[in-house]
Amino acid sequence: MYAFNQFASEATFTHRDETVSVLAALIGQHMKAFLPESASLSDVPTRAHFDDKAQNLEGVARLLWAAVPLASEQPDILVSLRNAVENGVNPSHPAYWGEVTDYNQRCVEMSAIALAIVDQEALFFRAMPEEAQANTVRWLQAASYIQIPNNNWHFFRVLILMALRHIGVDFDAEVLKNDLKEIDDMYLAEGWYRDGRSGCTDYYNPFAFHYYGLVFARWVNGVVDRHTSVLSEFAQLFIHRAALFAKCFSLWVGSNGASVAYGRSMTYRFASAGVWSELACYSEALKNVGMSVADMKTLWVNHIRWWSQQPIISDGLLSVGYRYPNLIMSEIYNSPMSPLLALKGFAAVRLSATHPFWQEKENKMLENDGMQLLEKNRQIITRHRGTSFLLSGAPSAAELRNSHDKYLKFAYSSAHGFSVEAVRWIEQGFIGDNVMACKHPVTGEWKFRTALIKSELVENTLVTSWSPFDGCDVTTKQWMEGGKEWRLHQVEAETAFDFIMSGYAVDKWVKCIGARESRPSARISGSEIVSEMQLHEGQGGYDVMPCAPNTNLSFAQAAVPIIYGSVPQGSSRWLVSIISEKQ
Repeated sequence: MYAFNQFASEATFTHRDETVSVLAALIGQHMKAFLPESASLSDVPTRAHFDDKAQNLEGVARLLWAAVPLASEQPDILVSLRNAVENGVNPSHPAYWGEVTDYNQRCVEMSAIALAIVDQEALFFRAMPEEAQANTVRWLQAASYIQIPNNNWHFFRVLILMALRHIGVDFDAEVLKNDLKEIDDMYLAEGWYRDGRSGCTDYYNPFAFHYYGLVFARWVNGVVDRHTSVLSEFAQLFIHRAALFAKCFSLWVGSNGASVAYGRSMTYRFASAGVWSELACYSEALKNVGMSVADMKTLWVNHIRWWSQQPIISDGLLSVGYRYPNLIMSEIYNSPMSPLLALKGFAAVRLSATHPFWQEKENKMLENDGMQLLEKNRQIITRHRGTSFLLSGAPSAAELRNSHDKYLKFAYSSAHGFSVEAVRWIEQGFIGDNVMACKHPVTGEWKFRTALIKSELVENTLVTSWSPFDGCDVTTKQWMEGGKEWRLHQVEAETAFDFIMSGYAVDKWVKCIGARESRPSARISGSEIVSEMQLHEGQGGYDVMPCAPNTNLSFAQAAVPIIYGSVPQGSSRWLVSIISEKQ
């Protein structure tokens, strides 16, 4: 198990040449497991919800996100992957990846092949034999006529159709325009998109909406046809929105380069960094929102540098997990190949060494405190003393594993990670971070906030209404003041019940206990950070509890401060301050 700075321990990522060296070594490590005849990486035992052929495609396609920008220095890697693609799209070859059908993973992975067709046309598409070119075109064209989820997937097909347009073959322009309209309909405000029906506002904004939108904008004028005018309008819209988004999203990154852990698909890790280098090509759009290319360089360098130091490589490959290999936090669509999507974060290598992105120096922007209220998202994002915090009243993606832990905690941060299965193991002496766990007075089952009845921002305060079970209604108010987060819980209960409130997790192990202890304070120090809770109104005791092993995304062993007690029948309230400090 290693960090990828093993390939260049002194790399600062401020210069293109050293970044290329690290990326080449990282990809080279994965290419050792590459099997071009079977159009796959070597077989591994775990699986996602899709079939093995789609997993083979995923492994090849996601390597392309790095191999394409790296091709000027490492053309042999792209050639090897091209050979695999030729086999994978050939219906007569044993390695054939299969037809794309409705709601099919193949549509997702086709977007990386589209990138290779456009950005490395001569080395990738034109270098194929005519039969392989025809197979590739036929296979991609089929994506025009399938049903896809009404979410960020529309951008996958946009890139596929734009690649077909680029090489001058038939593509369905009406499908392309409809996909662009669907994307536009998901736009909220301040650069943010909701991701489909659930309304989630998460990392699919930088992973997909803005990264792909900027790639689309870059491709539009590569071909002039009767559709150019309409497509150019969308391109300018996407550039403007990406710049707006960058202004807010920059606050999600702490001073050390770590970003807020929140939502699904955390195993894609540094994929979000790709948006910074793509935006660096639009200095005027950045200037219009008060940002610069130097800001983009600072955000990218610090984020990649931080990730380069994390133990995220296992058995030579990027692992499923976050700050360490971890299947507990994964999604049903995460195969062993899925983490390779992080390689989009190295899109900066596409830019020449003379590009302003590589010429700029880092600045001090990540040392600045700041706060932004996202009214449409019902979120507050702030950076304070080097740590970024997110208070969220946004909805969850309810169909996902542990989705409530990933979206409906009271708060998330860049320093503490978050825990899944937060209340599942309370009777065994464990609890997760940033919840108010309520014990059902009849069944004894522990419940926390898994749905929002109402959510709104009132001035600088996030107000959410929720119910852990019938007969109990809670209104929670959250705000930042004096370097602390404040939580006010107002409870209406038909029957008395027990509760446990938790704060942020730290990298510390404490013994697992059944009965509560009474401590003078709810404070716990780890090697990196300190977490504390203080009760200012209401009754309760102080203690600390461990999180179940491997349930916190950042720390395999973690613990949280808690306040515990009983909610009486009728009306009651608790005012708690939440404190996070660097050690």
